Amino acid sequence: MTGYGSLFERLNGDADKRVGWSREVSAMASVAAHLGKMLSTRAGSVQTLSDYGLPDLNDMRLSLHDSLSQARSAIEGFIEAYEPRLSDVRVVSLPRDNDQLRLAFSIEGLLEVEGFKRQVSFSACLDGSGQVKVS
Repeated sequence: MTGYGSLFERLNGDADKRVGWSREVSAMASVAAHLGKMLSTRAGSVQTLSDYGLPDLNDMRLSLHDSLSQARSAIEGFIEAYEPRLSDVRVVSLPRDNDQLRLAFSIEGLLEVEGFKRQVSFSACLDGSGQVKVS
């Protein structure tokens, strides 16, 4: 029996690593992995979905506050559109540490697994290379 995961996770064997995990923990790990892939994708890089991906945050020519607000809003809309297991998504910018090229966000929402909804929170860190790690 395989663990819970998306179709691609089941096909490439990632879901098998979650055998024995509770459905809820497996779902959270699956969503975190998907969010990391989603948020690391730049707008315009998926030819069949023109609205898939985030704008390059380095190209925002606004004040830091306005850029963070715009990024937060873009992330919320993107997740609502392309991660159906999460609803009522709220993204909050976290304080920056000494690394000026790193942005951190908290992603909160309702995770639905097998008809049950539970409030969840993820941490997302965007590094200078444009890759996002979600935990």
